[in-house]
Order: sequence, then structure tokens, then C-alpha cells
Amino acid sequence: MAFVPKAVPWRPEHQIQRLQVTWNQLETEEQAAFLLGGASPRHLYLACKQKNKWGHPQGYCIQLISIPGEPLPQNSSLESAVSWGRYQLAVIQRKETEPSSSSVFNQNDPWTPTVDVADSINNETIAGKDLVAWVTAGFLYIPHAEDIPNTVTVG
Repeated sequence: MAFVPKAVPWRPEHQIQRLQVTWNQLETEEQAAFLLGGASPRHLYLACKQKNKWGHPQGYCIQLISIPGEPLPQNSSLESAVSWGRYQLAVIQRKETEPSSSSVFNQNDPWTPTVDVADSINNETIAGKDLVAWVTAGFLYIPHAEDIPNTVTVG
């Protein structure tokens, strides 16, 4: 989205700033990996070449509105086990050899994790490819006395 100056039809000597959708095609995985806390698009549209019945490209729209807490510092020896936490969103080429962004086994040896999603972001082209969008969403819950004996969370 970008503000674009437009003349007011009934008062052409005045201008207004109107929001307008802007389209930028991202070509590589690096361009489509948005670090947590960094600049990110308001909407990300993953389109394919097929058109819907109105002539628009079919696809998926992702809105980033849930921001998880701070990620581990990248210089932490444990960070590669949870490198998915660096990104609000990462769009990569779909590959059978990269079926997940993490692994339950990462907790067993976080210093040499089984899966490190950062290794999947290697500047390959994404234009015209089958894509995977890894979206990080989260919340912070601080336990308190009323939680005993159970911590209530949304499923």
C-alpha cells in the first residue's frame, strides 16, 4: 500500500492522499523472507498464472497482523534450532526435501538441529514456482497464580 496524491474532483486545486495497492513481484527467497521487526508488506499475495472467473490471478493473500515476541539473538548457540523465529514470513520454493520449518528433534540437540529453516532460504528464484509460505504467529502468556492446577490457553 502506498499513498498517492490525487486531485479532488470537485476542487481540482486541492489534492488528497489516497491509499493505493502497489504490486511488486518478488523474484527470490531472500526478497521474500521478512525478518521479525523489519519492514514487511501489509499484504502478500501469492499468485499463480491461472485466472479466476473475473480475470484476476488465483492465489492466496497473507496479512501480517500477529507479531510474536523477540527472537533469540542470532549469535546464540541455540538459535539455529529455532531460526524460524527470525522471520515473520518466509516464502520459499517448495521441495520434497524441505517438508517443515522445524523438527521436534531439534529439542534433543539444539546445537546441531535436525531442521534449520534458515538453510532453506538460499536465494533461489520463486517466480513461477510452487511455493511454501512459513508464517510465524505467536503470543506471549505469562503464567500467574490463577492458572494452578491448569494453564488455560487457546487450542
